[in-house]
Order: sequence, then structure tokens, then C-alpha cells
Amino acid sequence: MVLDIKRLVRSVRGVFGQQAAAADTDPYFFGRLHMLPNPDPVLRAMGVADTVYASIMADAHVIGEIRSIRGEFRGMDYRVVTWAEDDAKAQQARDLCERWMQGFRPNAVVTDWLEIMWQMLSAIFTGYRVHELVWDAWEGFVVPVNVIDRPNRRFGFDVDAQLMLKTRAEPVGAVVEDPYRFIVSRHVATMSNPYGSPLLSGCFWPWTFKTGGWKYFVKFCERHGLPWPVARYGLGASEAEQDQLAQAIEAMIDSGYAVVPEGSSVELLVANTSGSMLPQESLINAANREMSKCLTGQAMIAELQNVGARAATETAMKRQSDINDSDRDIASASMSQIFRWITTFNFGEDVPSPELEFFQINAAGKDRAETYQIAANMGARPSRKAMLEELNIPQAADDADALLPAPKQAPAAEFAAADDAVLIESAQAEDVRVRSAADAADAALEAAVIEPIARMLDQAERDGRSLADIEAELTKLVGEIDNAELIGVMRQALQWSYAQGYVDQDTETAD
Repeated sequence: MVLDIKRLVRSVRGVFGQQAAAADTDPYFFGRLHMLPNPDPVLRAMGVADTVYASIMADAHVIGEIRSIRGEFRGMDYRVVTWAEDDAKAQQARDLCERWMQGFRPNAVVTDWLEIMWQMLSAIFTGYRVHELVWDAWEGFVVPVNVIDRPNRRFGFDVDAQLMLKTRAEPVGAVVEDPYRFIVSRHVATMSNPYGSPLLSGCFWPWTFKTGGWKYFVKFCERHGLPWPVARYGLGASEAEQDQLAQAIEAMIDSGYAVVPEGSSVELLVANTSGSMLPQESLINAANREMSKCLTGQAMIAELQNVGARAATETAMKRQSDINDSDRDIASASMSQIFRWITTFNFGEDVPSPELEFFQINAAGKDRAETYQIAANMGARPSRKAMLEELNIPQAADDADALLPAPKQAPAAEFAAADDAVLIESAQAEDVRVRSAADAADAALEAAVIEPIARMLDQAERDGRSLADIEAELTKLVGEIDNAELIGVMRQALQWSYAQGYVDQDTETAD
């Protein structure tokens, strides 16, 4: 089949700006609704999603999980970055956004930008969050002077996923004409569901059954938590004596003792439950595990109760870290959108806008120090300054302030017969020969291998060669190295070792 390029070009020009699968062409979409309904099952079934979500977030277990997510988020640092390093206007835009964040607090209640970002990230719980931007002039620039969080009940979306604002004049909502006045943060949103996917909706049924489980668990504790006093009255006891015995047993709950008529007896019955855990308690624990999996993704930790599995814990930590990274992208994208508008209003639409980036400073440890040591031993010449900065070790002010390595002492030789001068002299001579052979091998290796490679790398750095050029040059250099001297030294060392072994064997045989 021959592809007709001209026909394709003509056809694509005829569909500029048109959608083929919009909502108005959906056979299951009846009419063009004013506002798209929220597909959240909780909101659709009950119409009180905000109230239900607030109740779920008031649960002690849910609060603990949210505090864990919030604590990890607050432990991150952030910075304003731009990838257009060579663009002067892009650098000015980045500087303006930095000064804007330093010069303004978000609003009268929230004075911390991390708190605003946390509100944006909390879209994972409710599906979406909306912040209003109040713009004004500042030092000759147009910037938001206030960033205010607004309740979700004030907003909706139409069939084209455009934000709609509910006001007194428009109680059913009207499309926001100025999109720069609001920033919308969403969690797993699509064109068919611009409201996003709230995690608290997934917690609804576990929370509901857990709440019901608490009710019956409390009833069980009230009924069976204390022993049941059972009183037995004697045959022929009058009704008055029976009432007196009942009053004595009733008073026993508060007083701890009872005065009963002669001939009566009291027995305490204790409820005997089968198993180590009550059904109501098992239901509550199962609901907590389900909500933990929904909020934090900690399936392994939630399922492994009373089990110390290090591998499972490490896997769960890695999984939690990945989830937290994806959640932070919501706040990062929302703040980056604000930077985009600031850049457009002050520098133009064609200027690259900065972005907000989260990062965490991890202190380097022993493994990183050993990496530097290995690189130095291989002749890579790593930067001492970079190593100290990464390890967070301050440079010594002078020699008196510096910590120096302890001098190495040669280990003293131990002999079975310390007074045998011949053995001592032989051992010392052997050590001298071994050190001489090792020094000769090191010198040959340095002269034949290390120095040519070092000179080649220095020259490549000055010439600005690429890694491919360096690899080709290194292959050529290694192929031309004369290692005959090194081979000769190694052959002599091996021959000496074999001869020394024969001498030692003959000496032991003679002894």
C-alpha cells in the first residue's frame, strides 16, 4: 500500500482542533450536562462525601497513617530549578520565583510553603484540591500575593474537564474563565473522571465495618468484661429474702462485697471465649490493615503481624518510598504551574519556566568513604575536597588540627625457638627479597601501565575528547605497552618461590 502524504496533510488540516471521541459523541452519555457528576461511589451514593471523608480522617488509625505520610513529606527539602541554563530570561524567571517564595507567606493562616504543598499533595485523599491565586503587582512584577485553599464543595467540572465555580450568583456552577486564578491538584485524574481517585473512598467500607465492630466489641466488653455474680437462695426463701439477695448482688458491683442472708451462696462466672482473639477484634484489625494498604500501600507490613521479616520490611520501605515520590509529584506539578504563569506574565510565553524539585540530603557513610579509597588506590585521583564535602567532614585548619593516620609498625616475627640465630637471619633475608621483588613489580607496573594511561587521560582532558575517543585511545595504548620487564620479574619471583620451597622441605627432612 502506497502512503499518500499529500492526502494525509489535507485531511489533518481539516480536523484541526476537532475531537472525534468527545463526550457529546458517547452513545452512553445522554445530553450535555451542565456539570459532570463526581463518579466517586461514596459521593454518588450518599451525597455527603466531604462529611464522610472528614469522619474517616478522624479515625485514630487513619490519622496515624496520614501523620506518617505527612512526616515523610515534611522531611524533604525543595528548590527552584531551571533546565535552560544558557537562557538569561529563564534564569531571571527562576530568581523571581525564588524571591517570590521568600518574600511572601501564602496566606493569613498558613505561613509555610511546605504546608501549601502538603495541601496540594492531600489531593490523594479526596481526589482533588483547589487553591485560589490572588494576583497583584510587586516590585514591578505580577505575582500571586496570596495562595488560599478552598473547599472542594465549591467546585466541579464540566464534560470538557473545565473547572466550574459555585457562587451565590451561580449556585449550580459556572466555568472559570480565567484559569490562572485557580490551581487544581488532582490524583489519578482522567478526562472521563476529572475529579480524581480519592484514597479515602477506598477506606469507606473498611472504616464502616470497623465502626460497627467497635460497637459490638464495646457491648461484649460491657457484658462479659466483668464476672457474672450468680446468687443461690435456699428452698423456701420468701420473696422479700429473694429481693434482699438481689439488692446485695447489685450493690456488689460498686462496693466489691455483699451481705447475703444465711443459707444463700454467691458464685462468680467468667466468660470463656474460644481462640486468642475475639471476632469483633479480628474485624477491627482486618479493617485497619485494609485502610493501611489503601493509604500507604504497606501491604506486606500490614499483613505480617507479629513477624520479624527483615526482607519484607526492606521491600515495604522501598515500595513506600516509590509511592511517596509519586505523591510529591502532585505538589511539584502544581507549584511548577504557578511558576509557569509567573514566567508568562513577566517574561513572555516563550521563556522556559522554572520547576519545583524536592530533594533530600543523605549523609554519606562508610561505604562511600571506601569507594573513594578504592578509586584512589586504582590511581583515579578523586577530589579530596569533594570527598570531604560529601562526607560532611570539615577541612583541618592546620597540621596541629589535623587527624593523622597512625604509623604502621612491622609485625614482630615469632619463632618456636627464639634463640636460633640462623632461622632469624634466614627469615629476615627472605623478607628483604620479597620486598625487593614487590617494589620492582610496582615500579615496572607504574612505568609500563599507570604513567602512560595517566598521560593519555590528561592530554584527552585538555583536548576535550569524548568518551568514545578516550576508549579507542586507551585500547591502542594498552596494546602497545611493553610488559616484558614485568613478566621477567614475575618469572624470577616464581622461580625463587619454588626453590625456597624445596630448601624448606629438605631442611625439615634433615631435622
